[in-house]
Amino acid sequence: MIPKGIEDKYEVIRILQETAATAVLLVNYKSIGALRILKAIHKASPNAHSILSEAHLLQGIKSSRIPTIFSVEDTNDMYYLVEEFIEGISLREYLLQTKLSKEELYRLAIEVCHIFEALHSAEPEPVLYRDLKPEHLILQGDKLRLIDFGIAIKKSQSATAMPLGTKNWAAPEQLKGQKLDERCDIYSVGKIIEFLQINSYAKDDFRLKKLVDKATAANPSDRHNSISDLKSQLLKLQGVRANENTESGILDRKIAVIGADCGVGTTHIAINLCRYLNSKHIETYYKDFEKNTVHHLWEHFKDSHVRSGVLYHKNFRGILNYGDAIESYTPPKGLYVLDCGTNDKYISDAQIIFYIVSASPWKTINYPYWIKDKTVYVISNFSNKLFSLKLAKDLHKKVFMYPSNKWSLSLSKDENRFFSMVLKNEKDFTV
Repeated sequence: MIPKGIEDKYEVIRILQETAATAVLLVNYKSIGALRILKAIHKASPNAHSILSEAHLLQGIKSSRIPTIFSVEDTNDMYYLVEEFIEGISLREYLLQTKLSKEELYRLAIEVCHIFEALHSAEPEPVLYRDLKPEHLILQGDKLRLIDFGIAIKKSQSATAMPLGTKNWAAPEQLKGQKLDERCDIYSVGKIIEFLQINSYAKDDFRLKKLVDKATAANPSDRHNSISDLKSQLLKLQGVRANENTESGILDRKIAVIGADCGVGTTHIAINLCRYLNSKHIETYYKDFEKNTVHHLWEHFKDSHVRSGVLYHKNFRGILNYGDAIESYTPPKGLYVLDCGTNDKYISDAQIIFYIVSASPWKTINYPYWIKDKTVYVISNFSNKLFSLKLAKDLHKKVFMYPSNKWSLSLSKDENRFFSMVLKNEKDFTV
């Protein structure tokens, strides 16, 4: 399967892959002494024009992270394509000998997203790669590059594309031969992120696990809408802030407050946390997701006022929920305290989580797997010391007891001491 007549230009170093109709060769381009990849296919093959298609496909992608096409040529009986030889180590080989730090994990995951942003924004139409796996990602120093576009297609070809791909890496709809869009690649990128996480010191990071679960959802409609959306979520988890130069250094950070059950005091603690942080001159806003708490407070707070969708009352600032029918205001800059009720779907991009529990001897509570994460603070409310000590022993982590106080328009000394104690080890929130 070595094309006849190429000897003048190319010296065959070795055959990388060969079938009855195709060959992939490592060659030396004699005129400049550079290694290249030569892909050949017999003209009699029903897939003979795939090489031409691959060349056109790659030429529409503007990225230094994919191979450069140098030429497409033919002999009497064969077509062949010559492209850049990307020398390096595959991601799979790299992770056989390396355990990633959390920082390196995020860097590589974001690099993969950059590559697929280029593919999905290719001209004149998006390219669906369909074959992402660790063997096809090559590390060249700090740079990550993508090889082997053998089954990549233009988006318009997806309705008639053959059900090709690698099991456990390709999206379910791809292997079933269903119509595809960019979300099939999002699934594979999610699998790569999962692979990175398994081989890292962040293998128990629940936020990253939740992101992977979303990216690899069986139903495409449950995945991220775009690769840019996925990248944006990774950047949030990485800790990149929208405004790095702010004096306070905490803009666009979030503290999530979530209850183990209804009636454990989640809203009460979230509101008081907001008031505490504002009293320490940290611009903080309370936001709930499933109730109209701020509207109710507006009705009962005296001397309160509303400006640009925010309720102001002494040290409390709450985001009003106007619903989808009314145009919302641009969210103010600042730290957000998120009242999540009992729903953990809202906690994934929070830097700190307050998990509120209460002594309920008649109930059995199944604590979430992420409760042991070091960014999760367990707070025992309406409970005695014995319950809190037992819980701390069961969870193998510290449990904080919220002071017993009636609702008041100002924080008690005990509540002020409580929040100061809980946040004292968080450098961004130390006051």
